[in-house]
Amino acid sequence: MRLSTVLNVGAGAAVAVTVGLIAVAKSIDFDRYKGFVAQQVKDATGREMTIAGPLQLKLGLTPQVVATGIGFANVPRGSRKEMVTVERFEAEVALLPLLRREIQVRRLLLVKPDLLLETDATGRGNWQFAAAPAVDHPAEGSPPTRFDIGELRLQDARVTWHDGASGKTTALRVDTASVIPETAGGPLAVRLAGEWHGAPLAVDAALGALSTIAAGKPWPLRVTASLGTARALVDGSIAQPLAGRGLDLKLDLQGDEAATLAGLAGIAPLPAIGPFRLSAQLGDPEGGVSLSNLELAVGRRDTALLSAKGSVRNALAPAGVDLAVTMEADSLAGLSGLAGTALPPGGPLRLSGRLHDVAAVWRLDDLDLKLAGSAANGALAVTPGRVPRLEGTLAAATLSLADITAPAARPGESQGGRTALRPAASADRRLFSADPLPLAALRGFAADIAFSAARVQAGAVPLTQVGGRLAVADGRLRLAPMTAMLAGGKVEGEFALDASGRTALLTARLSAADVEMGRMFGDALSGGRTRARLDLRGRGESVRQAMAGLNGEAMADIGPGQVRNRAVDWAGGDLALQVLGALNPLAKAEETSRLDCAAVHFAIKDGLAVADRGIAVETAKVNVVGAGTVDLRSERLDLGITAKARDGIGLNLGGMLSQMTRIRGTLAAPEIGVDEAGAVRTAASVGAAGAPPGLSNVGELLYDKASADPHPCRTALGKAPRKGTRSPGLLDGLFGR
Repeated sequence: MRLSTVLNVGAGAAVAVTVGLIAVAKSIDFDRYKGFVAQQVKDATGREMTIAGPLQLKLGLTPQVVATGIGFANVPRGSRKEMVTVERFEAEVALLPLLRREIQVRRLLLVKPDLLLETDATGRGNWQFAAAPAVDHPAEGSPPTRFDIGELRLQDARVTWHDGASGKTTALRVDTASVIPETAGGPLAVRLAGEWHGAPLAVDAALGALSTIAAGKPWPLRVTASLGTARALVDGSIAQPLAGRGLDLKLDLQGDEAATLAGLAGIAPLPAIGPFRLSAQLGDPEGGVSLSNLELAVGRRDTALLSAKGSVRNALAPAGVDLAVTMEADSLAGLSGLAGTALPPGGPLRLSGRLHDVAAVWRLDDLDLKLAGSAANGALAVTPGRVPRLEGTLAAATLSLADITAPAARPGESQGGRTALRPAASADRRLFSADPLPLAALRGFAADIAFSAARVQAGAVPLTQVGGRLAVADGRLRLAPMTAMLAGGKVEGEFALDASGRTALLTARLSAADVEMGRMFGDALSGGRTRARLDLRGRGESVRQAMAGLNGEAMADIGPGQVRNRAVDWAGGDLALQVLGALNPLAKAEETSRLDCAAVHFAIKDGLAVADRGIAVETAKVNVVGAGTVDLRSERLDLGITAKARDGIGLNLGGMLSQMTRIRGTLAAPEIGVDEAGAVRTAASVGAAGAPPGLSNVGELLYDKASADPHPCRTALGKAPRKGTRSPGLLDGLFGR
């Protein structure tokens, strides 16, 4: 047979076969499959599936079956009618199987699929299907069909997650996605590109063959993904992938900024922390998701570096946590962003402990804290609930307040190894803060913490044997009892903040006995055994408000001592030394001065602290007496202080008796000056701002009467005058006297 004849016969046969295939294809009523497919889906899931448009066959070298308006029902309790909607799907089918009236899908394209995943208030997901009755044989009249899908592609997809408990909804946009078998019936390659909360998302995965699942063998997978700058790798297998059980996966997660990933995950905004890395082995031996061989590192040392090693029995609960945790930072200042407030630059900092949960209580045991020269240890426990409760003990071997407070010394305030501590003023030049007290937070938790410190360095002389207890309950904070040893004496006190009512009530009480002031002033003073008492009460939403309405009393009684004049920088010392230097004409002439006593006594009412001859110093040759006011509402002070030679000394102070040292300005910026007695008599107004009647000419009264008091220390402390003497109060009649 000639070649041309063979070719003609072959061509004719091809045309005949093609015409036959087309005829067969056209003879198939694809609309019959709508009901068949819907029934198959319902049999498998128990839910309805609808196809609004007709199933159409588009002929070509690769025939296509096209449908529009596909919907898959949601649960009855769902937030919308359909769990899945698809605008259009296109299925490329193999031509030859059509001769057997079989549909073999080589490529399936879903255009604008919209998937809703949601939970109800109890946490049950809409992807949990009701059991459907088994169907062994297709329904009578069903078209003979064998579905064999090769490649699946998504275009312009949207996946929405709705949490029924919190009401929060998030959405994932998928620009393109594909599932492609490497070989017929072999492993699957999955690729996805999209966007999550404005960050680019990419997934590249190699999944085991579906036949592996059907055979009941562990299903292998290896997934790499990126979200923004975060990268993740999951590698291993799942024994029962359809049930989500039998996890045996290695997880590795890392990125450039933990705060960015937290924001993308919907966690509350965090300040910039730094890079992060997490590695763990995922399993589910007891249900949930377990993490073993866990290693976590978050942040940087210039802010805070947090690391953890250990295991978590159930990360979804979470429960069964057993982690060795460590936090390190170059300084406290690096933690300012996390704390939400400016912190001092003390450091370095290292905190470590063992975090675990016992019977719904979170514990941090073996707590070890080191901050610069300070060190403490102990244990803490948190009981979650509507009102979380914090309990524990903390014990410090050494604690330096300079490590946890901003440097308070100003240029020129350091003298002889002693620093004059002066609180820093705020931006509005006020000493007392107007920032609201954390009253809402105080009402939202409970606490019971016992603390102790062998040594607390708060100045030139340390506090020793420090102990106390902090208790918080029902909006009430109480710090009591507080005890400490200071310079050979004992200090006791308590502090309370009651925020249970409409207006917070602050109370503070402090007493000191046998404190040797000489040890507080180094070489400048010896002796000076002191008693002190502080009793204050105030109401307000801030420290400034509480001080503006403060009531109470402050008193200090300093006993005999010796002042070494040559060891004192009278001009460069703190405020008290500068005042005494201005009033002591012998400070530079004599090597020492005998101190018989000193006293300070302020009565405080409605934010006004009044010293009715409440400032006094008695030396061997000179008595110093002072009076005036400190207005805690405006923080302005106006005090007059004068000196008088003691009777029988024969000392002529001359010009000293014609002038008075005046302390004015504010608590944050006091000013020391000199008033001539004549000016005081005509225009003195010590405490004019809000002072009671009778204080308007306190300078004159101080000069004329107070300087004649032979026992000013007793008068300042409110003690009865010695027999045969009368020391009338400078402000007789005030405050019930």
